[in-house]
Amino acid sequence: MHVTALSLTDFRCYTQVDLDLRPGITSLIGQNGQGKTNLVEAVGYVATLGSHRVATDAPLVRLGAERAVVRAKVARDDRDTIVELEINPGRANRARINRSPVPRPREVLGLLRTVLFAPEDLSLVKGDPSERRRFLDDLLVARTPR
Repeated sequence: MHVTALSLTDFRCYTQVDLDLRPGITSLIGQNGQGKTNLVEAVGYVATLGSHRVATDAPLVRLGAERAVVRAKVARDDRDTIVELEINPGRANRARINRSPVPRPREVLGLLRTVLFAPEDLSLVKGDPSERRRFLDDLLVARTPR
């Protein structure tokens, strides 16, 4: 399973960006503040419907924009699936799978599975037991989302 294409509209610092990706390791190289982590965050959002950096969706929408759109083409078992998420701060988010609307955004969970390690993960070792329990809950949901 891997992401073959990522398209962002009004997500974080990006007005519009389209990336073609290949299987294997992808390195994002650039100076601080250019949006490398935003790309990783967008892929993580497709997998989990959440951000590892913020608690709500509002900061994911570019300043001045009404909504953000994240599209990912996911290759799995020789089949491509297009996942599209529309992030609407203060309103219900929308999701599409292969351009068809789904009743709830949670329907996309499980189509892409990711593992993310970030500096914030040190709280698992150094932090309160509640952080470890939350992590295990998130892990179980990622394993069997529905």
